[in-house]
Amino acid sequence: AFNENTIVSENLYNKLLVDKLEFNGGMIVENIVAQMLRSAGHKLYFFSKYSKDDAQERMELDFLIAKDTITSKHNISPIEVKSTNRYTLTSLKKCIAKYGSYLAEPYVLHTADLKVEEGITYLPLYMTGLL
Repeated sequence: AFNENTIVSENLYNKLLVDKLEFNGGMIVENIVAQMLRSAGHKLYFFSKYSKDDAQERMELDFLIAKDTITSKHNISPIEVKSTNRYTLTSLKKCIAKYGSYLAEPYVLHTADLKVEEGITYLPLYMTGLL
């Protein structure tokens, strides 16, 4: 949660006192989502693919969960967690384009309202436990 490279131990106390402690809000939200998914009984998986030669091959997904019910496709759902209102879905869209026939419903857990758009279900963060 803390950027250890920018905080030296003697300054930590001062930053706490003046409410200027840097933290990664996205990491905190991802950890909350992980806890909610585990509490709902899901095993959690992370997906990362790196290619130094082909940017189109690079992708990273926050979570993969296996749903209990197998659909006509498969039961693996990719999940992206977004902690702000401004975000992109580059990795999720790459994943859908490449592995779409093998996936169940893709989800984006975000700070806005419920919607379904372009085959992706967007859920408010508080609905995580319902997956």
